[in-house]
Amino acid sequence: MGDMIREGSFSDAFAVGYRAIKGTSVSMPSTPSAPATRSNSTPFLMGVRKGIERALGKHINELRD
Repeated sequence: MGDMIREGSFSDAFAVGYRAIKGTSVSMPSTPSAPATRSNSTPFLMGVRKGIERALGKHINELRD
């Protein structure tokens, strides 16, 4: 399972998450500062999460049932 989780920088991951929602041809907003990494996560995964949140304009926790 560890091989499936990509390692990389927070800022690269932020772009991945943002563009996954908004598309690849949009201009990127400024990258926020990296939050503390949660347990059972990586800086890359935290970046993807923050990119998705920024693109949607809400926190991922608000999307859960």
